[in-house]
Amino acid sequence: WFSRPPTIAAASAKLPACESSGTTGSGRAMGGGPCAVVGRMAAERKSLKAILQESDEDHAVGGAKLSLLDLTCIGVGSTIGSGVFVLTGKAVADAGPSSILAWPLAGVVCMLSGVSYMELSTRLPTKGSSYVFSYNTLGEIAAIFGSVCLTMEYGISGAGVARSWSSKLYETLGSWWVLCYNGATPPAIGCNNDEDNYADPLAGFMVLLCSALLARGLDCSKIVINSFTALKVALVIFIIGTGLSLWTGNMFESTTTFFPRGTSGVLAMTSQLFFGFIGFDEVCCMASKADNPSWTMPRALVGTLLIAAVLSGFAQLALCAAVPYQVGLSTSFANAFSDRGFLWASWLVKSGELTLLPLVVLLSILAQPELFAAMSTDGLLPSLFHKQNKQTGAYAYGCAVIGIALGLIAAFVPFAVLWDLISIGVLSGFNLTNAALISLRYGNSGERQEPRLDGLVWSLIASTGVAAFAWNAGALTPLIAGQDMHWWVVASAATSTVCAILLVMALACLPVRCDMDDPSIFKAHGVPFVPAIAMACNWFLVSTFSWEHIMFFITFALVLVILSVFYVCGKLDSHRSCVAEAHLSDESTGDQTDTNMSDSNSTANVDGSGNPA
Repeated sequence: WFSRPPTIAAASAKLPACESSGTTGSGRAMGGGPCAVVGRMAAERKSLKAILQESDEDHAVGGAKLSLLDLTCIGVGSTIGSGVFVLTGKAVADAGPSSILAWPLAGVVCMLSGVSYMELSTRLPTKGSSYVFSYNTLGEIAAIFGSVCLTMEYGISGAGVARSWSSKLYETLGSWWVLCYNGATPPAIGCNNDEDNYADPLAGFMVLLCSALLARGLDCSKIVINSFTALKVALVIFIIGTGLSLWTGNMFESTTTFFPRGTSGVLAMTSQLFFGFIGFDEVCCMASKADNPSWTMPRALVGTLLIAAVLSGFAQLALCAAVPYQVGLSTSFANAFSDRGFLWASWLVKSGELTLLPLVVLLSILAQPELFAAMSTDGLLPSLFHKQNKQTGAYAYGCAVIGIALGLIAAFVPFAVLWDLISIGVLSGFNLTNAALISLRYGNSGERQEPRLDGLVWSLIASTGVAAFAWNAGALTPLIAGQDMHWWVVASAATSTVCAILLVMALACLPVRCDMDDPSIFKAHGVPFVPAIAMACNWFLVSTFSWEHIMFFITFALVLVILSVFYVCGKLDSHRSCVAEAHLSDESTGDQTDTNMSDSNSTANVDGSGNPA
């Protein structure tokens, strides 16, 4: 009874219901109001030791492991889809034959960010991708924002693809099994492929089906993924061969024929075709399931981007060969084959697209349970999401909850506006990853070893963003439209560009504070210059969206970050209550022990006759 009051750790051990916050640092356990919690969360970083320990635990769990082939199939299956089947037709209408050059240019822009993913996925080989990269280097608040971006790219986009698939099915069958919100009979104004203001039970069912398959584990899922990816690649090769066989005219006759809209058309199309590569980074989120991730991850990422660029570029060449350029005339492979009398080929393309598009739904949802499991392990989501089946390695409970939530979104939420928000989120996630690599290289991995680094990195993010937006609004957009440039905007762009260059030079002067000698770790070249260029390119692509949609995304992200902060505050309050109860319980037990000991001593000091001894 002379023992000291229990510590927080001891109280938590005595009361299993008092879950710890789950973070790697001690700042969060100190308590405080929301403002204090936000300050500590902004500075809180997840240590490399904790990340590697989680990685070892994940690899010790049963279930299938992903080889280089498996990871490449995941990347290619996620990437090849809308780019070949949708964007190629739009590119022909907007840039003509010169759109062939836009695909490799877009691939190069993707590769600029891809090298950051390659190095970080070998240094931090665990689930979570940009979320974990940001948590280790930029702080917990940045990590939460990164998780919002990834959720937009994975789960939300998967629900949107399910609605796209169902609309294509309805259009093919000529019967729409939807309920229009405006009461019209589909297809109608406000209730069609372009304006999906309707309830779609079939899309929700597709999401639930894919989630159920993922809940069974990768043993079953990867067979489906690899088989469907092989079929998708075979379909694209068939499209290329058939399109080239229908070659008509000479697109290389003159520069005017090949560049109907000049170089500005190529640049404008490059910014749109970039989105045909979205999905390559999903490979990184599966690092915890990868076999020898330090070797397989960089090769899977490079393979995904190369295969996607080659197939998409040749598909664009085939469509340009089969369909002569006409101003504003958008087409597709199915329509092109049908117009040339190849009805069987048109039917095969439509059937193949309907059959294989669910693969994109499956792959989009595939990484979401991994992301939520990482957040749950860190105490940012309930523990339900990181409960894992030790035999299959699947997060079955997480898959069930995610499947129900995304199924409801797919069934009832229109995606006419959400597609732009998803693209903005993807590009923002890319920039977080580029910033994370710079921060890791110069010492702020797991802890703030270089105090100046945070300010330099965040200033670089801001200056590249201002420069990209200003150059687009003040120079590029007016030039394409044939208007005069806005010189005061151009001056702002030039000033921001100079600031960004100075910040990059200041970063390059800092000493490197990470392991550069381990041969098993992929090392990106040109840091911090290449990540800074990648940031500028990504921000430029963001600037092509409307300000209304950009503000929608910022509002959405802020709401989710604020909700996460309040969730953490609620856990802290609950934790402190449990600790206080444990303390009171120990004191009560100590008082009872005092009473019992006193009674025992009194009894011991009395003889058999009842007289004091």
